[in-house]
This record gives sequence, structure tokens and C-alpha cells, in this order.
Amino acid sequence: MKRRVADELSRIDDQPLLARLRELPVEPYDVQREWAYDQPGETYACWTVAEHEESNMAIAYCEKGFSPSHPWGLVRIKGSHLGIGWFRTLEARSARASRGTEMIR
Repeated sequence: MKRRVADELSRIDDQPLLARLRELPVEPYDVQREWAYDQPGETYACWTVAEHEESNMAIAYCEKGFSPSHPWGLVRIKGSHLGIGWFRTLEARSARASRGTEMIR
């Protein structure tokens, strides 16, 4: 997972966004998250790769749900729901987060 994040970071041209993302990383860890569109109680492993404690938001990578085409999502740190919007790249997810929360500002 660390390699995947490093690869995604290497593709980001927006230097302020890249600098902010580098302030938020955590040791990637997996969380079982509920997917509202499948069987009740079904969960998927999502890797949390960045956290913003003050907003209770994190960026996660999940190969299920909207994936494999949209594996990067914004999720709540405290909570088990699969997330709030999913994107093709870490950059796209982060740029969108920067417009809606304090997480990336």
C-alpha cells in the first residue's frame, strides 16, 4: 500500500496540494467498511492512507465498492460507512476534498 500511495503522489503536479497531502499521511491500516449497495452487513477492507483528525476525515483506498475504477475515497475516521465520493486517482480525490473540507486546505 505504501508503494501505491508513493506512486500516486509522484503523479501530482499541484505542489500546494502535494505538500498538504504529505502533512497528513499515516501508516496505512485497513478498516472494514460497510457498503450500502450490497447485502446488509457486507463490508470491504479499505486502507486509510491520510487522516485529518480535526474534521474526522481520512483518505482511503478500497478495491471494492466503486472500484477498481474509483478506488480513492473520503471516509470518516470514526465510523464504518464506505465513504463520501470515490475517484480514479488520489489527486482527484484530494483536490475535491480541498474544496469541501478543511482536510486538505
